[in-house]
Amino acid sequence: MEEKNLAQVLGALDECIEKYSEDRKKRVDSFIERHFSMQETIDIQKKSFHLDLLLNPLNALWSIPYLTLKKSVETLDKLGWTKLTPVMDKIPSGIKTGYQKEIEKLIAKELLDYEALVLEFHNHPTINKLITTKELTLNEIKIKKEIYKEVDKYSSSQAMITDLSGTVMTLLMGWYFFGDKTLGVFGMGNRIARKMAHDKAASGFVFGEKLGSAFYNVFPPMPTQTQVYMATLGVGILLTAFSVLAAIMSDPLRKRLGLHKKNLNNLIENLEEKLFLQMKKEIKTSLRKANQNTRQQIQAS
Repeated sequence: MEEKNLAQVLGALDECIEKYSEDRKKRVDSFIERHFSMQETIDIQKKSFHLDLLLNPLNALWSIPYLTLKKSVETLDKLGWTKLTPVMDKIPSGIKTGYQKEIEKLIAKELLDYEALVLEFHNHPTINKLITTKELTLNEIKIKKEIYKEVDKYSSSQAMITDLSGTVMTLLMGWYFFGDKTLGVFGMGNRIARKMAHDKAASGFVFGEKLGSAFYNVFPPMPTQTQVYMATLGVGILLTAFSVLAAIMSDPLRKRLGLHKKNLNNLIENLEEKLFLQMKKEIKTSLRKANQNTRQQIQAS
């Protein structure tokens, strides 16, 4: 591959990736219809329901601390203190649920299908010639990894929205019942336990329940550990229900609002850009090696 032909090769590369991208976009509507209906969502959820029953509320609890931490690190990064940025990149936004993993597989294998991109390269005369003459190494593993990396980023952002929904429902519940927007699971559990202790003490007050209620409003009794545990467990079960409901309703709702189509098209466009940059790097590396080999041959002769 000569240096002067580099622009021509990059143009051919761009044609292949653009054609692949346009073809993937044409498949988005049918993909959404097949996999994001309410019935299909429930069917996929059933496969890992027991594990997800635990992971969904854990992710919901982690979502707000994670976002708070992420925003803090981003602010520090803008101020010039970048030491925490690489650390933040390694902290997961949550634990992947079975449902999330299944959707990732469907997007990567069925919608994006890296083999279709490899076929585009082989069908293009300019690129195929370089592959055949071994002037360009087509690293299929890297292509596949790039696709899965973008799918992972897409999936994580979508899951974060779902996890936040469960958390927001819990916070709204705390605001509705206790007038406090900041109460989490443990805070609500403690409030409920205190109410239980208050009501129990008032009902056994020697001068009657009404006077007992007034008395214990001034001198509130401390709840037992059992009451705290039971109340917190009850709130936790409610959070689990909210989280599972958010997970089940999330994809069908995004489908109805047209968000899936928009987000999947954005995913394909981002992937198109990343693939071009990666392949451009591969070509330049191949060109550099070829030129180095040529120089070595000249020196040897």
